[in-house]
Amino acid sequence: MTPRVPWTPADVLQFLLTWILVVLLGQIAFAVLIPHGPIGPEQIEIDGNKTMLTFFEGGTYEAPGGNGKFKFEQARNQLILEPDGGESITVEFHGALRDRIGILLVNFVCLQCSLVALVFLLLRKTKSHWRAAFGPVGQPWFRLWLEPALFGVGFIFPAFGLHFISQTLLAQLGHEPVVQEAVKMVMATEHPVEVALQVVSVVIMAPIAEELLFRGILFNTIKHAGYPLAGMIASAALFALVHGSVALMLPLFVMGFALAWIYERSGSIVAPMMMHATFNAINFAFLKMAQPFAE
Repeated sequence: MTPRVPWTPADVLQFLLTWILVVLLGQIAFAVLIPHGPIGPEQIEIDGNKTMLTFFEGGTYEAPGGNGKFKFEQARNQLILEPDGGESITVEFHGALRDRIGILLVNFVCLQCSLVALVFLLLRKTKSHWRAAFGPVGQPWFRLWLEPALFGVGFIFPAFGLHFISQTLLAQLGHEPVVQEAVKMVMATEHPVEVALQVVSVVIMAPIAEELLFRGILFNTIKHAGYPLAGMIASAALFALVHGSVALMLPLFVMGFALAWIYERSGSIVAPMMMHATFNAINFAFLKMAQPFAE
């Protein structure tokens, strides 16, 4: 059974609003201080062929086949090339290395680390501590660490099955399968600094921050208000929605429900963190191993 929460719904609302404000300020500051866009030499794939282009401030570029102008839409990862005397070309471009690392750092600091820091401030405000709010950390090690990791491994195949069902249903409704942008970025990453940041963010910080938010705060608050099932459903639904992929909503909803169940079963937030981290680690490794076959 999960610990009784020491905070009120008003405390949770203030926590969420503060966190959203921090995330927005971080993104605005990054966009203002470091405007997105390719500057300098970049390798671009055009019609299956990789070409080295040199980009300049002011929106112009030089290429072996001729010069032109360009536009970059970071939100859609689209680079529009307008060759002098030719038709415009739209290619997929995930941003310069500087931009990609910057986005990772902003998400790491403002999205994940800030949430964890605000959780500790919430504990301080309510005069509580970790064990009272989220359960034990070390013992029993099998139930808190090993067993959840095994659940994370075991959920891989059901997740793939649910994803396949989602894609099949969407295809029947006329929706073409779309690869999540985060997945594309993981598969396209080669620079060691970028890979290291992704590992820390995806495998370590995402499970910690997301479990504190969705299970530790949202699920537990709704549960102790007298609605345990509603808490499991609401936290699982929000968990699925924030990942932004329609095809992944079904497997992520089921996973969110399972994470709330294992939190309730173990009585410690460490258990869903371990299951989540194991699941993310396996998926991350799978995407990196699949990268050579996708090229």
